[in-house]
Amino acid sequence: MKLLALIFAYTASHYVSNPQRLRQFDWYQSWIIWLSKRLKGFNAEFSIIVIVALPVLLISLVTFLFFNSMIGSLLVSIFILSYCIGPESLQEDVNSGDIRKRLGIRSNATISTLIKKITQVAMRRWFAVFFWYMVLGLVGVLLYRLSERLDHFTKVSDGNKPAITRLLAILNYPVAWMMVMLLAIASDFERIYKKCKPFLNMKTITSMDDSFLYEATDFAVENCEVEPEDNSSIEQVSIRVLKRMLVVCLVFVSILVIFAV
Repeated sequence: MKLLALIFAYTASHYVSNPQRLRQFDWYQSWIIWLSKRLKGFNAEFSIIVIVALPVLLISLVTFLFFNSMIGSLLVSIFILSYCIGPESLQEDVNSGDIRKRLGIRSNATISTLIKKITQVAMRRWFAVFFWYMVLGLVGVLLYRLSERLDHFTKVSDGNKPAITRLLAILNYPVAWMMVMLLAIASDFERIYKKCKPFLNMKTITSMDDSFLYEATDFAVENCEVEPEDNSSIEQVSIRVLKRMLVVCLVFVSILVIFAV
């Protein structure tokens, strides 16, 4: 059922025009502002847990009580996945011709900076949602997206910002390793492995430094994918590589489902 939900949700997010209009998180922003005022004086970790956990628990409880049949669970899974993917469309960013502005990148930024930013955005919009759905189900999807939106809505000057950033780093770190494995399979395994091997140490793990992912993607796009006769823009090549990684991810999930049966 998880595989079907992923396929339908991804298809819907890919073919629906301007999907962000259906993925409004204004209600969550209002919830953050309202609850933050009432949690002043509490430590940052407690405030974050309450802000994120209460909506996750409430939505999970409602879906469990009213949609506990197989078909109901599938439909709810597709709906929540579709809502949490994004919320903006990376494909529309690439097709717009003004992706640097849409992603907040300076016009004079290097190609490497652009590739790394597209990879980071893809992690937050696609891969992290898929990963946490496979690990924790709908609870994982909601936990990740609400944590990411909390980081998005919180100002840098806010006292809770460092704790929120740490939470997001914890959620992103295993996703980064998954993406590297997918990239190695989808691109040049040996060269990607050599690129990431120096990061296989305790210092990287304890600091949850995911820069290896962006270095590997930049290397793959510029050295393993771009051919002299290829007229595609670097943005198009990057999105092509990321989509290939998504396909590998779905194939891997399919294998898990088959062997589970």
